Amino acid sequence: MNKTSKYLIIALCVVALAFSTGAFIKVYAAKTPAAIPGQPVDLTFAAEKALPAVVHIKNTQNSKTQTVEVPDDPFGFFDPFGFFGNPNQGNGGGTRRQQVQTPKREGTGSGVIISTDGYIVTNNHVVDGADEITVTLNDNREFSARVVGTDKKTDLALLKVNAKNLPALPIGDSDKLKVGEWVIAVGNPYNLSSTVTAGIVSAKSRGLGASQDGIESFIQTDAAINPGNSGGHS
Repeated sequence: MNKTSKYLIIALCVVALAFSTGAFIKVYAAKTPAAIPGQPVDLTFAAEKALPAVVHIKNTQNSKTQTVEVPDDPFGFFDPFGFFGNPNQGNGGGTRRQQVQTPKREGTGSGVIISTDGYIVTNNHVVDGADEITVTLNDNREFSARVVGTDKKTDLALLKVNAKNLPALPIGDSDKLKVGEWVIAVGNPYNLSSTVTAGIVSAKSRGLGASQDGIESFIQTDAAINPGNSGGHS
């Protein structure tokens, strides 16, 4: 099995750790000082470990010329005899083809670095249809990314940037996760970088009936997930 295939399989396995628009990866905050009874849980250790490995992703779709079907002129006022290359115009109730210029579009989301040599997991809808993908690290370095593989059924995508010694997060074991455990969600909601929200694991093995193949085993959490968190970390 080659290296790319290995990382793609890892990325697809993350579906067992996903809920709604976010991809959930367990962060182990072991070795932190024991919590003082009656005091709030300290999530700073987990946040410090997670933030450097969560990236901002910009999806750019360039302007394109497309041919679309538009309703015909029902009364033939503009070209009753088909002088402009549309002999059917004027008959009413038909359609004609017309070329239109689509505007340049940009969308944003989040991703998680899963290897030090530049493999990044995100949601498929974050990069779907992209002509250019730009990844911005927590330290503001920018890289062009390419899509290694996607899976629309599980809404997952694997990206690659040409970089080394990147901060990476390990993928946790969802079987060891317990309902009631604290979790954080890290991402770039509303195009804001390095945002952390907190909550608990509300339930495991959720099925939403969205997959025709029954590939569903979501982790439900009450940590705030906002637009732009897609592909982020928890």
